[in-house]
Amino acid sequence: MNDQPVLFHRQLTAMHSSSPGLRIETTTTLDKVSPQDWDTLAEPEGFYMSHGWLRSVELESGASVSYLLAYAGDRLVGGLPVYEIERENNVFYSLAPRLEQMGTSGDWGVMGSHRGYSSGILRAPDSEDAVVDELLDAGREFHRPPRKGSLFLFATSRTARTLHRRGAAIDFDCGDASLFTGGLSFTDYCGTLRSRHRVSLKREYARFLQAGYQLGHQRLSECLEEAAPLLANLQTKYGHSTTAEQAFHMFAEQAACLDDQSVVFTARSQGRLVAVSVMYEWHGKLYARAAGFDYEALRGAYEYFGICYYFPIDYMSTRGLTELHLGIGAYSAKVKRGARLSPLWTVALADDPADVPHPAPVDLTSWYTDHGADAVQPGLWTFPWTQPLRTN
Repeated sequence: MNDQPVLFHRQLTAMHSSSPGLRIETTTTLDKVSPQDWDTLAEPEGFYMSHGWLRSVELESGASVSYLLAYAGDRLVGGLPVYEIERENNVFYSLAPRLEQMGTSGDWGVMGSHRGYSSGILRAPDSEDAVVDELLDAGREFHRPPRKGSLFLFATSRTARTLHRRGAAIDFDCGDASLFTGGLSFTDYCGTLRSRHRVSLKREYARFLQAGYQLGHQRLSECLEEAAPLLANLQTKYGHSTTAEQAFHMFAEQAACLDDQSVVFTARSQGRLVAVSVMYEWHGKLYARAAGFDYEALRGAYEYFGICYYFPIDYMSTRGLTELHLGIGAYSAKVKRGARLSPLWTVALADDPADVPHPAPVDLTSWYTDHGADAVQPGLWTFPWTQPLRTN
């Protein structure tokens, strides 16, 4: 496998004629790309398009990746991962259900992030349209017939808009949750919430603190062996057949690339780990990735919310971090604790206009009625491919 950036020769001539200031290179690893240069472009799309996260995804089996890199002179101005999926080890990321929902089928490739909860195209603001066009043109060389085109999973609205203007089909995938704490301590953050929620959150955190656990935080590499069985326990509880060994290997890959950004919140009983949450600190935000518990050792003290929400909020206030990204699922519990929800999309970019899916516009009003205006801001959820939210 060649891990050096190489000239993408097939596209070079075309790019000289259309965008003479740009050139495209490819590499099979981000190891040779400056993390700072990549992450500067990745910031609008979030942690799951970051250098460290994508490097950890490279280590997974079942898919190979090529990164398309756009340069203006020596300056990196764009990037796009292109995946060849050999087998999907996690049904959560399966393409078939998304294609069926969009009313299509067949062979599609994957662009953007292959794992995590956001996907996009990196591009510098001063040359956005030219960079996107060149990267997409280059990407089509990887996903050639009989493939119909490429999917972006969990695409941000920023990227969905960009691709919609280029003829892509857009379908709703799921909501994405974040707490915007403003760097406040837990007590001060609670003061920003509605009174009925404020009282219950303070009561839950007090119960957690009074339970007598020894609380702390560590790097992932420092506690991975202890944490792996607990992380597997939670997966097993919710119907996934994950073993402690599998959990260890999965997070060892993340530790290899992200250890310096990892923050693992721990609760111990007489020195033994009984609750853990794995998070990553990136560009002023904290991203929650996984949690685990020794369920028989818990004391009924709101351990889940204590280790995954409340204790991390206090940590964030000491670090000047302003957002706790909680990801998808369990929306009611997240909204009760002040989360705001934004949509994520499945985007199908067909090579041939005849293959463009035509999903029906989706009505997302139930998200507004279920969670309210504080959590679901209509301006973030209403787009040309959706029905307008009914807010009264």
